[in-house]
Amino acid sequence: MDAGTFLLGDHSFPFLAFFGLIIGGLGGFFGVGGGFLMVPMLNVAFGVPYNIAVGSDLGQMCGMSTAASVRHARFGNIDFKLGFLMIVGTATGVEAGAQILEALKRVGTLSLFGREIDVMTVVMSLVYAALLLFLGQAMVRESLRSMRRAKGEVDLAADAPAPSAVSGLRTLKLWPMVSLPASGIEAVSLWVILGIGFSTGFLSGMLGVGGGFIRMPALVYILGCPTVVAVGTDLFEIMFSSGYGVLTHSFKGNVHLVLVLALLVGTTIGAQLGASYTRRAGGPWVRFGFGCLAFVGVIMVAIKLYAKLLH
Repeated sequence: MDAGTFLLGDHSFPFLAFFGLIIGGLGGFFGVGGGFLMVPMLNVAFGVPYNIAVGSDLGQMCGMSTAASVRHARFGNIDFKLGFLMIVGTATGVEAGAQILEALKRVGTLSLFGREIDVMTVVMSLVYAALLLFLGQAMVRESLRSMRRAKGEVDLAADAPAPSAVSGLRTLKLWPMVSLPASGIEAVSLWVILGIGFSTGFLSGMLGVGGGFIRMPALVYILGCPTVVAVGTDLFEIMFSSGYGVLTHSFKGNVHLVLVLALLVGTTIGAQLGASYTRRAGGPWVRFGFGCLAFVGVIMVAIKLYAKLLH
């Protein structure tokens, strides 16, 4: 089915809204944005080209993060200084990611096993498969470790994470240094903040994901932000980075307004429903299910790519 024809049909809106409801429910249940699932599943389930899926998903992400940021601001959970500083790096990263996606779109097709397939589909499928594999194995391993720890099967001292070079970035004394009173941080290099913003912005621009699954842990473990402040600041930053992403992708013809609206309606309701069931399942089981879901995503992406090679 042609993606453009489907999206423009009168029957498409309820199907896409229901899809958004499912992804939003999963995102709300597992405590993360559904962007890392939204884009590949739009391609697999509905045949939406990756560039359209990325641009449109950023549109619904902008609406969701704006609503969430307003709530967090009321509770004082946002470090506005950190958020605005990070936006500088993020905007650059978003543009770089969007330009790479455009370059892949212009490359055209290549021949694999005697079949013509567009380069963008191959590259994006492989990147998403690698990302989902990484997330899946990390979440499954961590959840199983937590379950064993709860049963007393793991030595807490032996299981404690070793200091890493990543956490050492917090002590990097590279001028200019900035202070972040709202996060309780006396001094941190501006370049560390910009680096976090650029890397996560790149993911947003190229893959259409919010980057929160990387940025939020980075704010906690690299910068040392309190978790609640990290969550609020991350959502505040996503509001601007996704907004810029929508702007730059709209100029490239990668945003479909009907798709954005349908996804926004579905994800808004789904996220609330999913979040209401999270506590009932328990943290380790939620993370274990998240990891298994990522593996399912890998299988679906692989099947879609294989089918394209056969037809």
